[in-house]
Amino acid sequence: MRPSETTPSTDGPPDLVLTGGQVADVRSGVLHRAGVARSGSLIVAIGPDEEVSANAQQRLDVTGQVLVPGYIEPHGHILAVNPVEFAKAVLARGTTTAVIDALPLMMLIPLDRVGEILERLAALPMKIRWLIRLHPQSFGQEAKFALDHLRRLWRLPSAAAVGEVTRWTDVLEGDPDLLQKIKAAQTDGKRVEGHAPGASYERLVGLAAAGFTSCHEAVTAEEAANRLRAGLYTMLRHSSIRPDLPELVKVVTRDDVFASRLMLTADGPTPSFVATHGYMDYLIDVAIRSGVPPMVALRMATFNPAAYYGWEDLGEIAVGKRADINVLRRLEDPTPVLVIAGGRIAAENGRLMAGFPSFDWNGVLPALSVQRMLPADLHAHNGGGIRLVNDVITQPVEPSDVPESALHAALVDRAGRWVTRTRLLGFADRLGGLASTVTSAFDLVVLGQRPEDMTAALARLGQLGGGVAVVEDGKEVFAFPLDLGGIYSSRPWQDVAELNRRFAEFMRNRGYPFSDPLFSLLFLTFDSLPWIRLTARGVWDVRNRKVLAPSLRK
Repeated sequence: MRPSETTPSTDGPPDLVLTGGQVADVRSGVLHRAGVARSGSLIVAIGPDEEVSANAQQRLDVTGQVLVPGYIEPHGHILAVNPVEFAKAVLARGTTTAVIDALPLMMLIPLDRVGEILERLAALPMKIRWLIRLHPQSFGQEAKFALDHLRRLWRLPSAAAVGEVTRWTDVLEGDPDLLQKIKAAQTDGKRVEGHAPGASYERLVGLAAAGFTSCHEAVTAEEAANRLRAGLYTMLRHSSIRPDLPELVKVVTRDDVFASRLMLTADGPTPSFVATHGYMDYLIDVAIRSGVPPMVALRMATFNPAAYYGWEDLGEIAVGKRADINVLRRLEDPTPVLVIAGGRIAAENGRLMAGFPSFDWNGVLPALSVQRMLPADLHAHNGGGIRLVNDVITQPVEPSDVPESALHAALVDRAGRWVTRTRLLGFADRLGGLASTVTSAFDLVVLGQRPEDMTAALARLGQLGGGVAVVEDGKEVFAFPLDLGGIYSSRPWQDVAELNRRFAEFMRNRGYPFSDPLFSLLFLTFDSLPWIRLTARGVWDVRNRKVLAPSLRK
């Protein structure tokens, strides 16, 4: 963008002109005074106020304020709220485009309807672009991830990339199915999102050679630097359970040659976290407060992700670009006072304007059907157990070290065909029975000290349509409904954020010691995180790639 860029790309006077403001040129890293005109969804002129505002239908004075591009989330997950409510919440804080994991919809929607639903959701004012998974996140339903089906999905206009590929060790070991899918996606020009926590520099080089283009799993500046040195674009993460940005941004000043390959990501924060802190605006603020120059921080949430995905119409304020513009009080304060998305005023002072389109969820996601279980079905009789050592990481526990007070833990197939059982330490020190559909396996997790309460919680979960149900001494003591297929809520964002906050508080009162119990429930079934997981195959040892105790067939 140049100050003299005033040639409109459409005929007729502009619909709206912003005058009196400073425009952030994220490409060159400078601010300059200019008016910005838009017609329809596009920026059509930039230049002297009077010149670009001649005959404009509407003129908006933003004197003393700063115009920056709409923020872009390059790698996100939606938890508990439905995608429409998520889009409303983050758009109000200036995020105008977000790349979102499609896995929940791929797992639960019939194959012949997935593409249609993804495209419909992509048409919201906050533009959702999709990550198309190459495999499930827990063993099971592999047929949904056949190459022919995936190719149709990643060729959708709304598909941004494939991944994230959490089975990264399989890639290094030459898994033919994954390598074929990665090569096919590359042939179609798609980025390949990686997920390689703890990978050494040498292994990162191997992943880059196999086709990975990015990774967001660095937790130290050294790990981020290793990803950059290996040739990967690197997303610096800051979220509910991984607030690592103050450490990670040390890589920003270490070597400017890598600056264009750095992005910011919130990954998958909970609704309560976003309600409390914000979204991409919060990450930019954390980066600035951690010593990153404001224009550099801004670039990592605008220009860099747009360039990474090849979106030539996004990421900067320039003629011919999409009119996604945030108006800031000053460059150092990234929470916008005004949000323009696709040329329309979308939010003011954090409040969404009227007119956000509705979405009919009726018939999109299958209703949850819970099979009846007996207390004996959920009682883990013998063997060892697992211990949570933080929100998501577990370690094995020998049988002799499992106390009587340890929770029974079971993963139950949605169709009731099998159950995997073990004992769980570190989640709570008192809990009658808890049942949840918040799992990466999209089956049902049931925890508790009393199998009778566990079966009652499971039955109550079916009545709620999914979510979280807690029963103690035969009575419901907490409920967090997720009535859309057991993965999303039909309720407004703020209601879900409040339930999320209350559930965390409830579990802390039961002895939960970490950040957010939703994440602990979600990742108990994740087949690629260390160390021990509940899966359809049974109790799974991730490091040694073996079943410790098989699932029981019903």
